Amino acid sequence: MNGENADWNKGYTEPMMQGINTFRSYVMAWYDGTLDIIFFADNQDPSIKSMICSVLGGYDWDMDNIYVKDHSTALHKLARVITLRDSLSE
Repeated sequence: MNGENADWNKGYTEPMMQGINTFRSYVMAWYDGTLDIIFFADNQDPSIKSMICSVLGGYDWDMDNIYVKDHSTALHKLARVITLRDSLSE
């Protein structure tokens, strides 16, 4: 490293925590029932399903995926939209 100090936060810790926190959001959404609403919804959007499956497949660092970029809120927003859509169709 040519005598330079390693910046572990920028080079390792921050990127690693992005993926860890993304996956943690999915685990928490599993336990609070959010993923059940999404997984068992009628009329699923294939592009949304693909993005969520990508995260569950390990692509937790793909910041082009809205379900990674906004991992802390995106699943809950989607579940609310599904719930509202289903309540309006009854």
